[in-house]
Amino acid sequence: MYAENYKRFLELIDKLREFEGALIVEGMRDEVALRNLGVRAEIIRLSRLPLTEVALIASSYKEVMILTDFDRKGEELARKLLQYLEGYPCRVDAETRRELKRIARKDIKGVEDLYGLYLKVISVSDPLPEGIR
Repeated sequence: MYAENYKRFLELIDKLREFEGALIVEGMRDEVALRNLGVRAEIIRLSRLPLTEVALIASSYKEVMILTDFDRKGEELARKLLQYLEGYPCRVDAETRRELKRIARKDIKGVEDLYGLYLKVISVSDPLPEGIR
């Protein structure tokens, strides 16, 4: 990641921490990485349910953030989820994922790698914030 993107990356991590809706991720390691980052929002894992059921569960939240991986499979899952959630009244954030992918794609493959990248970025910036392992 380019040094000029460090600040924006940390802002996106803060956005994840402050998010109050439901986050949709692919699997358990993604959830663990987000919890290690201090994310407290509800997390729905795709690995446990069919996409249509995930969309139905997510639709009960005011806001939903799609955080699938940055590979081809993750792209396809994000696209399908957006389609499934179209008819529901919840607000869907796919932009955060796009921006994370844009600035960190060369360093990580997906959500499970966010915590490691965060530690790397923070080590060249400031000490770890309170409450982060």
